[in-house]
Amino acid sequence: MRIYYAFKIKKEFYDIYKETPSVLYNFLNQLYYFKKEDLDYGNELFRQIANKFDKEELDKRLFIKLHNKMKYCKRGDEHIINNLYRDEVSIMKIKKSYIVINSNKNCTEFFDFLNEEDDSIFICDFNNHDYFYANQVKMLV
Repeated sequence: MRIYYAFKIKKEFYDIYKETPSVLYNFLNQLYYFKKEDLDYGNELFRQIANKFDKEELDKRLFIKLHNKMKYCKRGDEHIINNLYRDEVSIMKIKKSYIVINSNKNCTEFFDFLNEEDDSIFICDFNNHDYFYANQVKMLV
């Protein structure tokens, strides 16, 4: 099972780090493992490089795009793809600061949707040290 986190990187940081995503990944990885007593500082650093998602609008657009597909369903705040033909089960939860995707595949269909939303969405799997922009869906490590 893979756990991906997607972040909407601010335009100026995307321009700086689009050719060197490893630097951005290392920064986010350090924030991911911050100690509880340093969370306020970590949140401030995070706000400097990432924009918030419009949760309600993104939820609505994803539902409108996929609601008539047999492989898709929505339960509460979870968007679920259960594609028997690709043997994929993926669950996406949209938060205000980030998106979490749990998937049994290395490349989930949710990446296509995120790519259509914004070029600057940066996706990380901190457990497997994978990272990439949604517009460059490929493994860099």
